[in-house]
Amino acid sequence: MTNHIKTIALGVALAATPLIATQASAQGLGVASANLEGALGNSAALKAAETQIQTQYKTQIDAFNARRTAISTELEPMAREIQTLQANPATPPATLQAKVTAYRTREASAQRELAPLAAPFQRPLSYAQEQVATKLDQALRAAMVAKRIGIIVNPQAVVAIQPAADLTADVTTQLNALVKTVAITPPAGWQPGQSAQGGAAPAPAAAPAAAARRPQGR
Repeated sequence: MTNHIKTIALGVALAATPLIATQASAQGLGVASANLEGALGNSAALKAAETQIQTQYKTQIDAFNARRTAISTELEPMAREIQTLQANPATPPATLQAKVTAYRTREASAQRELAPLAAPFQRPLSYAQEQVATKLDQALRAAMVAKRIGIIVNPQAVVAIQPAADLTADVTTQLNALVKTVAITPPAGWQPGQSAQGGAAPAPAAAPAAAARRPQGR
């Protein structure tokens, strides 16, 4: 979805030890990587749901984006001032710390302000994502069987890989076969995490952050 909604991180990371990799090779099975968050995000059912949400909640999304842009505009000069102070060796530590504290305080209040603005469209998005995510483990295993893969490694742990050894698109294909459509209206009382059954349960989506980079104190 567009950048006003943060994609849920699935937190699935599988690593292969040398011993396990050797055992898989002995069985004639290969090793591949898969970006499961990317596979989920590219699923046809989720893309269709995102389009529905963007249409149905356009007013709320526009209001959220307008307020987030305004807050970002407010925070940017504060961040630039802190960066200037950080670059100056003569800056008193107390002065720098005061500016950083003020920035973080305003950033925290912005998060609290934006969260309820995002809630109307974030909740149906989370519901749609979880419906697809419940089939993620099944889709991954089906893709592994189809390609004779014995081990899946986290893409972040891979130095180099041939395109054929990336199973992300295969997982998406399997998800498309398993999940044709999803609903975008959560049932009464539904909370993120309730739809996950088996496989990797997605974590609740974080509150949208202001666009300015968070500066660090000394």
